[in-house]
Amino acid sequence: MGLTLEDGRNIATILGTAIALIVYITNSIQQRRQRRIENMLRFLTVHQTLWQTPFIEKNRRAMETGTFSRESWDDAMEKDFSGFLGDLEEFALLQRSGAISQQLSIYMFGWFARKIQPILTAKERDNVYWELAVQCLDELKDAADDFYKKTKAERQQYHRSDHFNH
Repeated sequence: MGLTLEDGRNIATILGTAIALIVYITNSIQQRRQRRIENMLRFLTVHQTLWQTPFIEKNRRAMETGTFSRESWDDAMEKDFSGFLGDLEEFALLQRSGAISQQLSIYMFGWFARKIQPILTAKERDNVYWELAVQCLDELKDAADDFYKKTKAERQQYHRSDHFNH
């Protein structure tokens, strides 16, 4: 049983297609892995930026002790808060683009969303340039309130999820 030139061509076509499929699948897996790593790095950069804003640095202790109040703010603190909202816009854009999941956002930023969202003024809520930041805080606060109601088992299941798998 001899192979003809056409048989050889068919075998080569099948092998070439199989190799191309293997390369495609391998490349897709690697791209997905790389995208997860890039999303994680973006998230960590934004996380660090937010926690190092002057507003958070100056008020974190008061938030932790429950003595945090906006009535005592001065012009410098208002400027710091505006800067914080600007940085929060970047976070909101990353979340909306799917670079980070809402679940991870809740876990990593829910605490401060619960502290900061209630102090937003009507002026900030009505400012078209803070819409994403305000909406992000509103959504995060609501979701964080639900997160705090979870049982320990539900939180453990939550932490097993892959939050960068987008």
